[in-house]
Amino acid sequence: MNPYIDKAIDLAKELKLTTSHHPWEIQHGILANGTDYKIYDPWGKEVNALDFLLRGTNVGWYPIQGGIVREDKNGYPYFIEQEKGLEAEIHVNLFLGEFSTVGIDLDSTTVLTNLGNEYPLRKALDTAMLYTFPEKLKESKEEPSWLLTSFARYLPMGSWKNIKGEEVRLEDIIGYANELELGFGSCFGTHVMEGIAVAVTKYMGKTGCSPLKLQGPWREAHEKLELGIKLVKKLQREDGSIPRLWFKSDTIPRNLNEFKLALEQLIGATFFKPREILYTTGHTLDWLVQYVPVQILSQEWVVRAVEITARTIANNFHKFLKEVSPLTHAVHALKVYKDKLGNN
Repeated sequence: MNPYIDKAIDLAKELKLTTSHHPWEIQHGILANGTDYKIYDPWGKEVNALDFLLRGTNVGWYPIQGGIVREDKNGYPYFIEQEKGLEAEIHVNLFLGEFSTVGIDLDSTTVLTNLGNEYPLRKALDTAMLYTFPEKLKESKEEPSWLLTSFARYLPMGSWKNIKGEEVRLEDIIGYANELELGFGSCFGTHVMEGIAVAVTKYMGKTGCSPLKLQGPWREAHEKLELGIKLVKKLQREDGSIPRLWFKSDTIPRNLNEFKLALEQLIGATFFKPREILYTTGHTLDWLVQYVPVQILSQEWVVRAVEITARTIANNFHKFLKEVSPLTHAVHALKVYKDKLGNN
């Protein structure tokens, strides 16, 4: 195992966030360091980051009155998007999606709402289920990434009713995700791919279905992931890094988003190379390693991507202390990679 991997993972523990950071940044600290991760309150005292997000923001000194966990008129808890300049649930179902990634149990973990009521975290998942409308997702072009990860990990196969009494299936959300162009969504489409990867993996595990026997939207999702892997492998740079435009087999931008990404890629590769490697290769690896089997993780092209990511963190860590999302997703990818390969 590459020694830079352990060094990068250990360095992530030095990410010192405080209660004044955006809640989504604190949640990312948990993604990289697990549920024991500590942050600092205004008086310099260490507090558990997860406990702070779920139960600790409903305090007088916190800028957001009532905290980030609210309660609707029916007694269902949910996370706010933002208030008083602090960003929390900046994407649909972000917190539950990322909590599922680090294996947080919904029944033994509780939230404290703005009304002072305490509920199991599972009730927040119930809220998400009640307010998921697949057709509205399509109309509004909402990113389905974290709906997919949370529902796939926390729910059994089957359907449920939303608050309008409409039947909702995970297949409906997967079908919508399949329709999205590669590269759509935050972080140049890597989170959508992660959502699809988690959903397909969990579906196969729960049903015992092999890739060759997948049907309907599940087969289409598998084919989309396989195409993504093929493109990443084809477009990977000689040094092992992966470009922002990992999904484009040609060089001509097709739309404004691709033009913007191409410009950012050029600027990043020219003037901010370590950050660019961290951001693009780390985020891309984070969906790849959660999907591909061990035999592919051992292939030379994956090993090179992992090596340059780990080495970039190890050699530049203190330059990345404000790059919370790129750093934590890259570290999470390295941890998953190491866990799947063992100590080989």
